[in-house]
Amino acid sequence: ASKELGKDITVDVQYAESFSDASKGKAIANKMFSSGCDIVFHAAGGVGVGVIEAAKEANKFAIGVDRDQAYLAPDNVLTSALKLASVAVENVSKEAMTGNKIGGKTYTYGLKENAVGIPTENKNMDPAVYKATMEVQDKIKNGTIVPPYNEQTYNDFLKK
Repeated sequence: ASKELGKDITVDVQYAESFSDASKGKAIANKMFSSGCDIVFHAAGGVGVGVIEAAKEANKFAIGVDRDQAYLAPDNVLTSALKLASVAVENVSKEAMTGNKIGGKTYTYGLKENAVGIPTENKNMDPAVYKATMEVQDKIKNGTIVPPYNEQTYNDFLKK
């Protein structure tokens, strides 16, 4: 995004070391917002509720996780990273019900399996950004874009 926009974008990372302490999430987000962060993307369950509260109070944006969290702060949740666990549950259940052995297997579910995504509607996201995101999603699904997964593949990705 920074390359396409011609902007310097900094990514700061904080660990709450908890999935349930909303006050810790709020404190971390407050510090990030006061240090100049525009958006905080949490991945921390209940901790994230505190992140969204901080975004609301600071009139900044947060990105929710697991489910559409826009209901927590409709004006301050930019979008949410959805984990559509129902896809995995349905697929594995069907395998088990048809007699396939599922024990000891590792199943991986992601974008290609329609098990992750973002909400189709969010008043805070420019429709053009959503459209561009869906275009990238389609390129990932059809293999045109292969997201990097380690430092080497990231460096290779940047060269392209």
